[in-house]
Amino acid sequence: MNQIATREASITQVGIATGAGGSSIAPQNLGEVVRFAEVMCKADIALPKHLRGNAGACMAVALQALEWQMSPFAVASKSYSVNGQIAYEAQLIAAVVNTRSGIKGRLKYHYSGEGDQLVCKVVGILDGEECEYETPPMGSINPKNSPLWKTDPKQQLGYYAARSWARRHCPEVILGVYDRDEAEQFRGPENAKDVTPTVMQRLQAQQQPQATSETREGFNQAHVTREMETLASDQGEAEFEENDDKPSAPPADDDAAASDSAPQAQDAAANPSAADTGGDEEAGATVPTEKAAHGEPSAPASDPVRQELKRECLDKFLTTASDVTKSPQDRREQIGKIKDAWKVELPHDQEFVKACLQTADKVAKGELNANAAMKYLEGLL
Repeated sequence: MNQIATREASITQVGIATGAGGSSIAPQNLGEVVRFAEVMCKADIALPKHLRGNAGACMAVALQALEWQMSPFAVASKSYSVNGQIAYEAQLIAAVVNTRSGIKGRLKYHYSGEGDQLVCKVVGILDGEECEYETPPMGSINPKNSPLWKTDPKQQLGYYAARSWARRHCPEVILGVYDRDEAEQFRGPENAKDVTPTVMQRLQAQQQPQATSETREGFNQAHVTREMETLASDQGEAEFEENDDKPSAPPADDDAAASDSAPQAQDAAANPSAADTGGDEEAGATVPTEKAAHGEPSAPASDPVRQELKRECLDKFLTTASDVTKSPQDRREQIGKIKDAWKVELPHDQEFVKACLQTADKVAKGELNANAAMKYLEGLL
């Protein structure tokens, strides 16, 4: 009952100061600025559309006007919303440079050239020293969003020169302030361009020798590569294809493979010479494909780029097929999409892609163990 209730004084008025640069508000504290912004955002037609009803944006404009000692409504009328942020008209920035940069007098403009070769040199006296800035030719300046670039190019080039002069000689005056042309060049994360190289580009970059100004001595990498390809083709190195239309069937599972190994071991014990011959064939000799036998061109099996791509293809198929976080149906659908992508990446290995598809499909349906599938597909590399 005897407690004292505190009461905050309501802010009903904000002071206004008049100086050489015109009238501006003179708040005594931040609360007065907030109150002014709340009233300002209700000014309707006295404000651009992007500020109407937005007290926070009005407060930002009011604080900027306070720093420049200008009228908040004058500054607001020269503001725009570009790419999600406030930008200001070039005329306003030029006015700020003239009044707030501390130069003696005003900026002086000198033009030379015609058409796209038009340039502007701006001179200002700062701390008793002449400071200059010369623009690039008008034809090389981008972007040019204002229609005045066509109807009054010298005016726009002068604004460009004043802004650039301030950024070079007194950047604190327009710190964090951008005009419309500058704001148009900003790119947010949603507009970012994906520059990640593809798998093929990365592998090709690893294979390409770096260019040097001097001739290399000793072994020539291109010559060695050609010799290796010739040797590989002479020895008949190529992918083993039992059938052009259908690849070898994948193994059923580890348990089934173990059960089949017993009769094979008995055959090997009964005929050791045949077993030795078979081992030699698996270790050294390779069977050429029918396409190679008929003289059709194909990439050599020893090509490291192809081998890396095939290895990545194999891993992608089996990783997706054994993903327990997805349902079998989702995994099979994803495998189908992967097949379409790798048919483009491996145009000379369609049978290998087909084998990966069929094997991964069995893994996704639970008909084949992932380890057995990995061993089978690694044997096709």
